[in-house]
Amino acid sequence: MIQKNRIFFRLIHLLMFTIPLSFFCKSLPSVVPVKEHTLESIVSDGIIRTFRYYIPKNKSNTRLPIVFILHGGGGSGEGMIYLSRMSEKAEEYGFIAVYPDGFANRWNDGRNIPHSLTDKRNTKDVLFFRDMVQYLDKRIPVDYSRIHAVGISNGGFMTQRLLCEAQDLFRSGYAVAAVTSKGIVEICPNPPTKSIGFIMGTADDIIPISGGTVSIPKDMSPNASRIPAGEVLSFVDSLKYWSQSYTCKTETKGKKRHLNQFWKRDIEYTKFSDCTHDEVVEGYLIPGGGHIWPNGFYYQNEKQYGYLSKDLDTREIVIQFFRKADTKEKLVNNAPFGN
Repeated sequence: MIQKNRIFFRLIHLLMFTIPLSFFCKSLPSVVPVKEHTLESIVSDGIIRTFRYYIPKNKSNTRLPIVFILHGGGGSGEGMIYLSRMSEKAEEYGFIAVYPDGFANRWNDGRNIPHSLTDKRNTKDVLFFRDMVQYLDKRIPVDYSRIHAVGISNGGFMTQRLLCEAQDLFRSGYAVAAVTSKGIVEICPNPPTKSIGFIMGTADDIIPISGGTVSIPKDMSPNASRIPAGEVLSFVDSLKYWSQSYTCKTETKGKKRHLNQFWKRDIEYTKFSDCTHDEVVEGYLIPGGGHIWPNGFYYQNEKQYGYLSKDLDTREIVIQFFRKADTKEKLVNNAPFGN
């Protein structure tokens, strides 16, 4: 009897410690580690600037496209490697993935934020991107007709500045957890005819989807005081701003399903098409979505993994958007990015 009790309690002990683990543990998605990226530093406008880049192992013999992946305020290029997992897509589709670092961990995106060292110094970040392209082109032949940028938050605002002030260099862009700032409208009152996309959440507590003042919490506490960080247009007005130069504009609206099959909420999708130049402005509005990169990782450090949401597969949406923007290059379905 004693032996049976021992066996019984041992089984209970095993169930207590194995079932919860098997229930909560999830297989981690693969990530190309930081060590497989090249870290470089260059001098741009008299400042030492750094960036990491990844060249696909099975690269083609032709000139390669570039996709810049821009971090948010306070972030880093290294963090974006884990958050976005874009280097896996670089391997799959054959492009150079570049993860630059903002000066003092921020981009001079045009909002003129008083507390930002980057804004105070008025760093020439657009020049930095031009310098990076020239640097890379000397080592890996670059296709100048297929250069794109995607960024989150501060990086999303900077992506729009790149399209405005370096429209000769950038083919298209994508802004995640960002709308269009009034600073960009002042810098670029007549936006170029470019393809650009947006992903925003209705519950973003930093970037107001209805427009107004960006507010950044001072710390991670629930009742942290807020720091104003510039004025922005609404999500809807941002789409209208970027499509205002379209000479022949058509609007399409629809619904997209979440990756999470158990959620009942549909994502609102809006697209403006230019039937003259084949450019597109599109936007995904996620009900209940926060200030995040959907379906990404936490990126404080290499060990802190975890999905931020199960809304959209951001990286796939962005890469396919860039590929469609290159249709003038007569892309073939399933061909490496633009070859």
